[in-house]
Order: sequence, then C-alpha cells, then structure tokens
Amino acid sequence: MKKKLIIAFVWMLLIGVFAANLSSVKAISAYKTYTLNRNGRLVETNEAYEAIYMIRTLSDGSQLSGAKDIFVDEDDYIYVADTGNKRIVVMNPELEVCYSFGSDLLVRPLGIAVRDNRIYVADYGRALSNQDIGQIVIYAIDKTETEVEDAISVLSVLSTPSSDILQAEGMIFRPQKIAVDQNHTMYIVNEGTTNGVLMVNQNNRFINYFASNPIDITLWQRLQRIFYQHNENVNLTKNIPVPVTNISLDGRGYFYTVTQTLVERNMGDNVKKVNIGGVNFFSNKMFTYGNTVDSWPGKVGNMYTVTSDGAIVEYDQEGNLLFKFAGKGTGNDKLGLFLSASAIAQDSTGRLFVVDDNQSRNSIQIFRSTPFAEKIHQALDLFNQAKYVESIDVWQDVLRYNSMFDLAYKGIGLGYLMNEQYEEAKTYFEIAYDQENYSEAYWEIRNIYLINHFEWIFFGVIVIVLLGVVISITNRKYAYLPRVFAPIKRLSQNRYVDELLFMFHFIRHPEDSCYEVKRRNRVSVMTGFLVLLLFVALNVIGMVATGFIFSGIIIEEVILFNEVMKIVLPILIFVIANYLISSLMEGEGTLKATFLSTIGSLMPIFLIYPIVIIMSNFLTLNEQFLYWFPMFVIFLWSGILLFFNIKETHNYSVTQTFVNLFLSLLMMVVIITVLIMVYLMIFQVGAFITDIIKEVIIRE
Repeated sequence: MKKKLIIAFVWMLLIGVFAANLSSVKAISAYKTYTLNRNGRLVETNEAYEAIYMIRTLSDGSQLSGAKDIFVDEDDYIYVADTGNKRIVVMNPELEVCYSFGSDLLVRPLGIAVRDNRIYVADYGRALSNQDIGQIVIYAIDKTETEVEDAISVLSVLSTPSSDILQAEGMIFRPQKIAVDQNHTMYIVNEGTTNGVLMVNQNNRFINYFASNPIDITLWQRLQRIFYQHNENVNLTKNIPVPVTNISLDGRGYFYTVTQTLVERNMGDNVKKVNIGGVNFFSNKMFTYGNTVDSWPGKVGNMYTVTSDGAIVEYDQEGNLLFKFAGKGTGNDKLGLFLSASAIAQDSTGRLFVVDDNQSRNSIQIFRSTPFAEKIHQALDLFNQAKYVESIDVWQDVLRYNSMFDLAYKGIGLGYLMNEQYEEAKTYFEIAYDQENYSEAYWEIRNIYLINHFEWIFFGVIVIVLLGVVISITNRKYAYLPRVFAPIKRLSQNRYVDELLFMFHFIRHPEDSCYEVKRRNRVSVMTGFLVLLLFVALNVIGMVATGFIFSGIIIEEVILFNEVMKIVLPILIFVIANYLISSLMEGEGTLKATFLSTIGSLMPIFLIYPIVIIMSNFLTLNEQFLYWFPMFVIFLWSGILLFFNIKETHNYSVTQTFVNLFLSLLMMVVIITVLIMVYLMIFQVGAFITDIIKEVIIRE
C-alpha cells in the first residue's frame, strides 16, 4: 500500500512539473537574430522581432501575384502594388481589403507611394519596344467611402517628364519605384538611368538628377587613361555609375536609396541616407548586403532594409546595424522565412510588413517587435530628443536583456558624455570599443586636468631644467657622473651587449656597418636573432601598451603565436629570397651578412616606436598626426636603410639594387606559395593516415 502511495505521489509530482514547463513553453522562431560585435562580426543576440502572421489569401478571397512594393500611410492603411494582377490593393489596419483597383489602366505596377490622400503608382509598362514607355498614374483616395468607384479616382497619367536634357539623352521612361515629398515632388527610379533618381515636379517637368552613385575607378584604369587617352588605337572601357534601384523618404527630409551591386565582406555603401543635396550620411563601409531590394524609415530615426532572399536588417540613424533576422526559406511556409522578398514597410504601431513575391508563396508576412527591441527603440528615441540622462536608464535595461550588446554601452557612454560625466563615458566607450567617442571624452578629461594642474606642471618642468643645470655644473667640478655610469660601461664590454650596441651604428653609418659585418664579422648571428627577439618583444609591448584610441586590436582575441609569426616569417623569408636572388645576380653578400644587414635596417624602430607608444596614451584623434607621422618616419627610415644595406652588402649599383629588391619580392611570393603547398600536402597526408587508422580501429 505504501509503495502504491509513493508511486502515485511521484507520478503526480512529475505531471505537475511537466504541466508547469508546458505552460511556459514559447514557440521557437524559424530564424535567428544577429547583431554586430566590436569586430564587425555577426553574433547571435536576443530575438528582436517575431513573425506573427502570414497573409496568403486576402480578406476578399483573392490572392497576390508577384507583388513588388508595399506602402503604409499615416493612417496605417496598407497599399500593395500587386504587379502580376495589374492592380493596387488597399487594406485597413485590420488587414481587411477596402479597395482593389487599377486593372483597367495599369500594365505592370512596380512602385507605390502615398501622400496627402494621393496614390502615386510607378507603372513600368509593357517594355516591348523603345517606343513602349511606362507611366506614373496618380489616384485620389477618399477613405470615408466604401465603394471603390466613389473612393478611387484617377487624377492624372504622366508619361516621360518634359525636359530637353532627357530628350537629348534619349531616355526611355520605364519607372520602377517612386517617392513623393511634402511638395508633391516625385523622385522616380527609372530603369537604366545611371545619373541618379529623377526629380520631377507635380507638373511632370524634370528638375534634376538626384542621389547618383559615384564612379569607382581602379588605379589600373586611372593609369590606362593617363597613358592611352590620346591613343586612337586603344579602346578604353567607359566607367558609368551603378543605377539606383529603390528609394524611400522619411518625415525629416532624408532619402534612403538602395543600389543592387556587389559588396566585399558585406561592407559597402549600396544603402545610403542622403539629404536634398545628395550628401550621404552613412559610412561607405557600413554592414550591408549587395542584394538589398527595399528600405523603409523607422519611427526613431532607424531604418529597415530587406534583401531578395528575405534577410531583414535594421540600422540606427548613423547606419550602425542593430539587428539582422529572418532569411531564406525552403517553401514549407515557415513564419519568418521567405522564398523571394521584394518590399518592406512599417506602420505606426511598429508592425513590419514584408512582401514575398515568389509565385509559390505570394504572401505578406507581419512581424512585431519584442520587449528587447522596444527598449532599444525607446533609448534611441530618448537620445534623439536630447534626453541623455533618461536614455542611460533605458540602455541599462537593455543590458539586463543582453549584457554583451555593445550598442547599449555606446549609448550609455554617449549619455554620460552629453551629461559631462567624462570618466564614466570613457569607461563605457572602451567597453563598446568606440574609439572616436572615447577620444572625445578623453580630450575633455585631459583638458580639465591641464587646467587644474597647470601650475604644478609648469613648476615641475622648471625643476627638471634647473636640476639638469645643477648636475652639469657640479659634474664639471667633481666629475662624479663617470663613477655613476661605470657599471653601465663595464656591462657594455660584454660581447653580446657590445654587438647589440653596435647594431645602432646602422642608423647613422649604414655603409661602415655593412663593411664591419661582412668583412670583419663584427656581429654574430646570435646577436642578430637577439635583436629580432627584441623586435618581436617590442611589438608585443606595443599591442599591450598602445593607447586605446590608436590600438587596432582587441587584446583578448590576440593569438600570440600568430602575431609573432606575422613578424618573424616575413623577415626570414625576405632574407632567404634576397640571398637566393643575389646569388644569381653575382652579389657579394653571404647569408649571414644579408640577415644582419636586414636586421640592422630595423634599428630606427627601437629609437622611435617606444616614444610613439608612450605618446599614444596621451593623444586624441585631434592630434593623430603626432602619432602617424612618427610611424611614417619609422617605415620610411627603415626602408631607406634596407635599400642601402642591401646595396652595400652585395656591392650593387642603385639600379641593380632596385632590380634585386623587386626580384626578391617575387621570390618571396614563390617561397610562400611553396610553403602553402607543402603545408597542404602534409595536412592531406596526415588526414589520410588518420582515416586509415580510424578505419582499422573500427573494423577491429
């Protein structure tokens, strides 16, 4: 009886735990949400938007067919350019179809915009010939009417804008997308127009081109133009800008243009935020995708984009990536995944509407923000309103959701910076790895310190100068400095210390130093490797001790072995390559002399780089010239020394030295290629042997 009671109790306990867990179960999204970390890499973060609904069949029983654009007006009415059905569909905020119209006039509607109860439709047209042009159809809408005949009326149908410029260029009018400002000026994306977006007034007169893309010309193309521009027998390729493919407009006068083009490592400027003057406010190295098809301005200065394969990306007002979510689906109707996305829009409640124009899907998916994303939007909104202190508290709430969200640390730092709490701001900027704003905070801290301690700094300088004068005068009378430095002099008599000090002769007397090394064996190979070891140590110290503003690495992610190999391998490979080439070019230098002369050319680094490291901790970006100019001097000085050391070591003329160095670089490429091939062969042989051993073990 007791056993039965115990078993029953255990079962009841298990059922209770299961029921409690079941009640807290939440549907797992079909996609993951990502943000950028301080290295510019995508990392997974909290879910920012959840897919809540998919519209496959409209409330009137019809279905979309290859819809290419969507727009939401100030009353949250939704307008869809239903391209395949040659119509415009209007839905109310409850997603009920109010009106469906345009099939009697539209041919291929690709873009739509709404302003002041006017619906602007970019109709591409049939495009069967050059004479078959598109049109802009403008409708008036009265939402108080229930019947489409009473609610919708055609105001005008506009063909090619009137302009002598467009006529002279022979432009074929095939509008794809459209945006309209408060003055009812139309901004039309026309197929194949490389000069930018067409600005057309409400009277259909062309005003100007707008927001054109720059022309990218490579160095090789520039050289071709210089040398062959007057040669009639040479046909040079013509560089033309990439045409804009989409445009949207926010309520503050900013335009967002999209260009479909190739980008490297997801870094480019194919998404732009421009003002009426065409100035781009986004970085030309922002995180983006080359297949971006549409954009939509958010409510707090943010912006949304969507790619052709359904990836949705949200940016802040500066173009920094906030979230990347959704993506490519497989056709099984999973919420949040797309077969082919074509357009995106947002209503005043924050719902995102994304169109899937694939013929097997033909749907609109709706997303809503999570509390995590809403907190971030709240913080952005407060900061945009200059409520910096209030934004700090909200950013702190964001960190409670995700303590690794770098943008929150940057937001807190900006709040403290605007509130003149510079020490706190500096701390948070360092966590967020925001060097630019860290520099601003540090500049203020340094300025305040100098003002408050100027008397003591000035007094300290005077004391140091007077102390130097006193030492100089008293040393003339008592000659005590030689006794003070006697231990150092005895240390310099050590063989390796003496050879190490001799290496600094390369700085002022490279010719004599090369002669001493080559003819008199003044320096041993061991000393050369000691200098190389010190050079590696100095670079490691530089990585650790360089000021945050000028540090280009994140210490916790550094692999020391890799950093050492980045220094040692190129030097050793150059020495071997140069010796091999000089052997073929009748050079007089031995492998030892080549190695030591190459190491000798690095000696200016030991003089200047430690000073640069110290200076980097006291400079800001406003004085970055004081950091980069000594670094430039280091490389220039070492390069000149390398040239003359190679020249003297192998007894070459200036021309022979240039040829030798050039061939040495080519030999380095050959050696590196061979090393890579050997590594791959060893790796493959090792993998083959491992597979055989595993096969034998499994069969046994």
